[in-house]
Amino acid sequence: MVSGYRPPDRDDDREADVLGTYLEDVRDRLDGERFEVLVRAVQSTCALLEEGDRTVLEVPGDHGLAPDLQREYLSLMAVMITGHLDHHLIEVAAPDGGKGWAVVENTVDLTGREP
Repeated sequence: MVSGYRPPDRDDDREADVLGTYLEDVRDRLDGERFEVLVRAVQSTCALLEEGDRTVLEVPGDHGLAPDLQREYLSLMAVMITGHLDHHLIEVAAPDGGKGWAVVENTVDLTGREP
């Protein structure tokens, strides 16, 4: 499985359950080789984070990750870091004219006020 960076102050049982379920879903969607490429990219990022590099600006192996794997990578990292699934990806335009992705957390205003 994916090992590495663990955010502080998380309920490990809940996080492991969410991450495990999410990884099973990803494995079902991807063939074995593509799943392994994804896991290696995530492990590379986790190694950087464990070394104290809190700013990761590029997807490791970005040049070899197909756009759909880049989306999977970002979603998986979001689940690992937050421990929950309530996020979504939006496509953004890069300054060079390319396309990228941003992870946006779903938020709910529990006060009932308009934003």
